[in-house]
Amino acid sequence: MPVSARLPFVAGLLACAVFSQNEAPFRSQLDLVVIPCSVVEAAVSPVHGLAREDFQVFDTNVPRVISYLSRDDDQPVTLGIIIDESDSQDSLVNEHRRTALELLHRIIRPTDSAFVISVREDIRLYRDLTLTQMESFGEPCPKGQGHSMCGDSPLWNAVYDAARLKLRDAIGNKALLLLTDGFDTGSTRTWSQAAGTAQMAGTVVYAIQYRSSSGSSYAPDLYRLIAETAGTWFPAKAGELDSIVGRLETDLRRRYVIGFRPERVTLGKLRHEVRVEVRRPDYYVRDRKAYFEVPPPGKYSIGLVRTERRRESPGESL
Repeated sequence: MPVSARLPFVAGLLACAVFSQNEAPFRSQLDLVVIPCSVVEAAVSPVHGLAREDFQVFDTNVPRVISYLSRDDDQPVTLGIIIDESDSQDSLVNEHRRTALELLHRIIRPTDSAFVISVREDIRLYRDLTLTQMESFGEPCPKGQGHSMCGDSPLWNAVYDAARLKLRDAIGNKALLLLTDGFDTGSTRTWSQAAGTAQMAGTVVYAIQYRSSSGSSYAPDLYRLIAETAGTWFPAKAGELDSIVGRLETDLRRRYVIGFRPERVTLGKLRHEVRVEVRRPDYYVRDRKAYFEVPPPGKYSIGLVRTERRRESPGESL
């Protein structure tokens, strides 16, 4: 459902579903906050046919009237896959590439877009989806005495640059999927900077986590980045690809879009917590739980951020 130009001061969507390629630009006052979410039963199967009265929305724990409810099913998807080809994943690189090709084959449709990035000491972008040729990508690592100042696994740099250069201007629903052990070595960006840039690009980050060659498997910064962007992670197990594809398809193609008008906006308060609930105890909501005010140069605007107050449910990895 396009956002009508008749709605006064409609806020543009910074990190949520795209209703129309011609949607209204950011305005200086907020009339509508828009929250995308998916609803699932038993944390797996998407729930269809819900009506406005089935939902509740809370703005800083204060209930708000839902102005409208729509579906953005089958919006075009942009999927980026980041393959960790560092020393700690060297024995798994061929498996990562096969997994990436299989995911692209099963998820990407003719109206979708995709790209694949390789992460070693240098970050490279595959020129096409056959994964045969690469080119340099993103900000190069600084050099010192002729050597790169980055380590051999600058994952956060890759997420930061993918969100900034490939996803920020993409239309539709957007996701990054990392095939990695989750251990960053030598990024010039922090995991929180990578998460913030992904949020601003409206991108959810997921990961399939493999064990490191050192035997390590606990990667707290990876989990924090994923939680901040409302994604999830999957342990790399044989036979799990079907469930991964199902989760991505549900999150990216089966979403409700809820709109409400806040009682007021306090200038200077950047973050506003929101919560969406469904009036059924056996249903679970996957959503981004905050909107925030964004002051770009020359004007004051308000948008949404992809962060999440998680409510654990059966089947969730985080």
